[in-house]
Amino acid sequence: MSGADPGALPDAASGALPAAAPPVAISPRTVIEACFSSEGRAELDTVYDLGLAVGLPEQTVRLALRRMQGERILEQHGRGRAGHLLLTEHGGQRADRELALLGFAFAQDRGEVPWDGRWRMYGFSVPERQRAERDGLRKLLLALGAAPLLPGVYVSPHDLGVELRRSVPGETLDRYLISAVLAEPSVPGCETPRDLAEHLWPAGGIDAAYGTLAAVLADPPSTEPRGPVAVTARALALLEALDAGLREDPLLPAELLPGEWRPLRLRREFVVEWEQLRSREPGLPVFDWGA
Repeated sequence: MSGADPGALPDAASGALPAAAPPVAISPRTVIEACFSSEGRAELDTVYDLGLAVGLPEQTVRLALRRMQGERILEQHGRGRAGHLLLTEHGGQRADRELALLGFAFAQDRGEVPWDGRWRMYGFSVPERQRAERDGLRKLLLALGAAPLLPGVYVSPHDLGVELRRSVPGETLDRYLISAVLAEPSVPGCETPRDLAEHLWPAGGIDAAYGTLAAVLADPPSTEPRGPVAVTARALALLEALDAGLREDPLLPAELLPGEWRPLRLRREFVVEWEQLRSREPGLPVFDWGA
């Protein structure tokens, strides 16, 4: 998410476009989210200009806006380029969850989030008549990095209680969710904590999810990005690639990972380039979150 001067990006329609296409396809959602201020507002002219800057026609961005409205993520006020967007309460919660994930990932990479060596188990059995709540709880646990151990039973090395409380109605959790802390879970075929981690979250699949980020980092622009449009386009390419990795990454503690862990190295390389870009155009909306 973002938040600075929404007018910081020049008019892409005037011809101030990047010299080359971004090294990764940037989704219209990424563009839209990058334009929101910390107060949850985005100007539509900025959204459309940024979309054009990364090769997205205005119609493509409009369709994404309609989908996000249908998902109750945002509201549109006014029409055309003179209008603006506001995040809904649901959209704000979603944004907060994404920012919390990013913050946790980088804090853990810096060694600021030590693991206590314990596992958290979450189980639920929601009646069929409340399938939407059941599916929502299952999807949220998976999005938070938990893995199914048995049908309706999920495991994580992290305490997910705060995020669950933030995203699920309290009455649903109080009525249906069972949680427990496990010091030494016993799972057939798993003799060590690392064995259990590999069983639940195979390292190969997580590593593969960072292939896009590896490709983007290995393919820098032929010339250093200069100016708001070029810098923003490169920043969005990095964000899109990082998100592809994080979607599949449970962010396991170091004790549960192989010795040489490529995703960690790639995230550190991401931070280095991100800070270089930020130093060139610190006032851009896309740099309003901290890496």
